[in-house]
Amino acid sequence: MSILWIGWELLINLVEEGMFCYLLLKTLGYKKENALRPILGLSILVLFTTILNTTIHNTNIVIFLLLIADIIFSTVCFDSNFSSRFFWGCAASLIGIISNTIVFFLASLFTNYDLNSLAVSSLIRIQMTLVYLVVCSIFYFTIIHIISKKSITLPLLFRSILFLLLSLGIIASDKLIGLSISISSNTYAGSQASHIIDFIGVAYLSILLGCIILFEVLGDFHNKNTALTMELREASLLQNHFDNIQASMKTLRQWKHDFHHHTQAMQMLLANEQYSELEIYLAQLNSDFTNLTSMVSTGHPTLDAILSSKILIAKSNGITVEETIFLPDKLSIPQTDLCVIIGNLLDNAIEACNKPNLEQPPYINITIRIHKGMLYFKVINSSNGVYIFDKKNLLSTKKQPEHGYGFKNINEIVEKYGGFLSYEPQSNSFAATIMIPLQSEEEET
Repeated sequence: MSILWIGWELLINLVEEGMFCYLLLKTLGYKKENALRPILGLSILVLFTTILNTTIHNTNIVIFLLLIADIIFSTVCFDSNFSSRFFWGCAASLIGIISNTIVFFLASLFTNYDLNSLAVSSLIRIQMTLVYLVVCSIFYFTIIHIISKKSITLPLLFRSILFLLLSLGIIASDKLIGLSISISSNTYAGSQASHIIDFIGVAYLSILLGCIILFEVLGDFHNKNTALTMELREASLLQNHFDNIQASMKTLRQWKHDFHHHTQAMQMLLANEQYSELEIYLAQLNSDFTNLTSMVSTGHPTLDAILSSKILIAKSNGITVEETIFLPDKLSIPQTDLCVIIGNLLDNAIEACNKPNLEQPPYINITIRIHKGMLYFKVINSSNGVYIFDKKNLLSTKKQPEHGYGFKNINEIVEKYGGFLSYEPQSNSFAATIMIPLQSEEEET
């Protein structure tokens, strides 16, 4: 066996075992103090696999030895309980057996050559090995997405292209192999044409495999970027909340310093029976006091920030706000998801209260508490009774085409946690009710 062929085997084994290592990272994780251990283990595993494939021709022995090596790799290099490490250590052999079976089935279905010839170093073996890696990659990345419950965040067009590439790629590669064999003959021209087709097949399968891995990497980067965006948004909310608290504390200190002067002024106006001036003076004091009465404290900083910010905006728009908010100390639902729900509900409520033709003064009533073992949200606001529906589903209260995403985002988060929601659009009011199940320890709280 030539050095080039051994190099090819090393490359193929690196890709396959690299996907296996990626699966273990996602399902088991590793200790940061032993970060080099998975890399070292992967290197040894790739070398061991290459030696087996190039020296032992009995498939059953190779699979058995690789199964033991994979279990040792997952047990020694990754972090979880022993049962989990043992279970996922068996995954590579299982995926390999299934993928190998699928490849041989495709080869027998679309080609007419002797399957035993795959053991011989040739371009046909290279093509079939690439088909095998494509099938393996589908299994690996599908399992990763299912186990980690990762949502596919790439655009629908990209996902459609990927699916089309996979469907056509597997069939086309086998067709190329069959065509290569059928035109191969003793003539020089036939041999040349066969080599050209073999090269095209290898290039096509390599690009296809690269696309699958690239899509997975892009999806992972997209998820990390989304998480970072949410963290930045949360940091911005906390900063705004901190600024509001600072402003409120400054106002409070001013009130404390000037309290005696205020009472003296009001007593003088009252003694002189200057009631209209006293009313104006009290209105001004009440306006200055708004910032102090808009701070919400639930024990959850991000929620406090979004609630305080939205309530302050509502009051600055002349909207009467009443809130009843009681939350447990611990919540299993991330605050960022709760902020999306609360932010969209209050944005819609403020928008509705600012519309013309209201039958009553604008108001918003907010209730957030625990009810029957569930996290209960209810927001009621005044409305002019104008709504937009799509197939009997509430789409928006706004006519602009870019709106309507608020309700969609709320629905997605509520469905993610197994909750339910209801909207009650009335002629002069609008009510949104959301209930999300809590874990047992939260129910007790």
